[in-house]
Amino acid sequence: MTNFYALLTLSVGLFVVFVLCLIALARIGKFMKTTDDLDWEQVANLTGDIGGLKKSVQRLNNRINGMESRDPSILLEGLAQQQVLQNVAPEQTSNKIKGG
Repeated sequence: MTNFYALLTLSVGLFVVFVLCLIALARIGKFMKTTDDLDWEQVANLTGDIGGLKKSVQRLNNRINGMESRDPSILLEGLAQQQVLQNVAPEQTSNKIKGG
């Protein structure tokens, strides 16, 4: 009797697996049919556009949150200008004539 139930369970399991495989094959066939006449160059362009749009949105969110990272070259230029100003300031004070 237990062999009967084991065979029945095995048969039902195999039938379920068979049905699931048929469903998967039908979905794959539907996907192949819809993508058969798809222009892949256009898909690649859209993918690039979406990447650029995503980067723009991230940059905007960072600005809104106050976390925008600055361009390193701009930071270096600012440091160079500060260094020039600091070097000029002592020279101006040393050119003064002191009485004595």
